Amino acid sequence: MTATHDHHHHHHGCSHGQIPSGDGGAKRLAWALVVISTFAVLEVVGGILSGSLALIADAGHMVTDAAAMALALSAVWLAKRPASDRFPFGFKRAQVLAAFVNAIGLLVIVGLLLVEAFQRFGSPREIDAPLMLTVAAVGLLANIGAFFLLHPSSDENVNVRGAMLHVAADIFGSVAAILSALVIMATGWVMVDPILTVAVCLLILRSAVPLIRETGAILLQSAPEDLSVLEISDAVTASPLVLDTHHIRAWQLVPGETMINLHATIANNADPDEALRGIKEVLRERFAITESTVQLETADIVALTGDTRSSPKSRSSAKNSRAE
Repeated sequence: MTATHDHHHHHHGCSHGQIPSGDGGAKRLAWALVVISTFAVLEVVGGILSGSLALIADAGHMVTDAAAMALALSAVWLAKRPASDRFPFGFKRAQVLAAFVNAIGLLVIVGLLLVEAFQRFGSPREIDAPLMLTVAAVGLLANIGAFFLLHPSSDENVNVRGAMLHVAADIFGSVAAILSALVIMATGWVMVDPILTVAVCLLILRSAVPLIRETGAILLQSAPEDLSVLEISDAVTASPLVLDTHHIRAWQLVPGETMINLHATIANNADPDEALRGIKEVLRERFAITESTVQLETADIVALTGDTRSSPKSRSSAKNSRAE
């Protein structure tokens, strides 16, 4: 019978899919990198001079933001490189890998900040609140600007979304630093500084953990959460030409681009081309899967092997075809 590979690449829409076809995402990342890098230097200096942990937390996170955006820009460049014999899908997953690394970086920063915060609970330090307030306010404006630069491309690109999450968490860090400075100026209570630092860390974790789960699952070649192998089998076998399916394996190349392999058993007298067209149409229209590898097997070959989990090794030939 026939094994066919559909290599028709189509980036169908989803809530957070591939790198946009244009350079908008890369340009926005570049501008955001300039903004964040410039004000990261100011926040580092201000945090050290004022002695504020909340400000140092925001400064450290801005430095991480700059590194995250540099990784994101590298991933955008890598994703545009053409496919090759060694890398048949190109470097599309570079964006997923960069987003995963960015999220891990957030966890490291959170760990360091929590250690320092709990140390300060036992040993409070004097803080220059006016300097802290000034630097935090300028940092807040920088973060807001970077956030609005990245937001238009965040729904189209998981990598840009990862960088935007860094900036979003940094906005909360700047707000926390501003509140901390105002409380210290009004009451002299320096313990508010490590308390708000812990709150910022929790907000960062709320963004980082889901991103790690999503990108980690893709790197492990998981199927999309909303895709059911049983539903695929039921939809394919609804055709009178298809008797059974097995060896169904689906995975994500990047968010929004799903690939699938499956074996389908058809009747001995069925037209394989007609059966193949029907399966491709179901995968494309019902599940938005435009790249698939389908192997057709006649019922007598399945009976001969005695195991539907094994691929038939005889009376089999392969050909390539593109989806209509």
